[in-house]
Amino acid sequence: MDFNKVIDLLKNSGYKLTNQRKIIIEALYHSDKPISMEEWLLLTKDKNPGINLSTIYRNIDVLEDLGLLEKIRPKDDSIKYTLNLMENHSHFLICKRCGKAEAIECCLSKEFKKVIEDKEFDLIEHNLELYGYCKECHNELDKK
Repeated sequence: MDFNKVIDLLKNSGYKLTNQRKIIIEALYHSDKPISMEEWLLLTKDKNPGINLSTIYRNIDVLEDLGLLEKIRPKDDSIKYTLNLMENHSHFLICKRCGKAEAIECCLSKEFKKVIEDKEFDLIEHNLELYGYCKECHNELDKK
């Protein structure tokens, strides 16, 4: 999904595209890795000093309602955010060195689905994050 489709979905769902909201979404859209609240604020503050953490939190609610926001919880217990630009939810390959996250399209395998059914578990949502090293970082580590 490209940026214009994100904006169209927002408008078609009855939300206004304010200048602040556009800046907040652009910052996340153009980030090559998931970002924390503090990073998000830094990316937006220069373009509009009126944006604060409360503004971002309100927009998080909107983006979550539309299914456009993915939360990633790295090993350091922080929460980072990225846009879900796929038709369904995303899973991620996350580089432990540079923090870049790449969304991958896959869903629970047949084995997981069978376990869930066998345990009579009512699955509401799931999150899959695979950690390792991206190609660039892997190559850098090999040089050392």
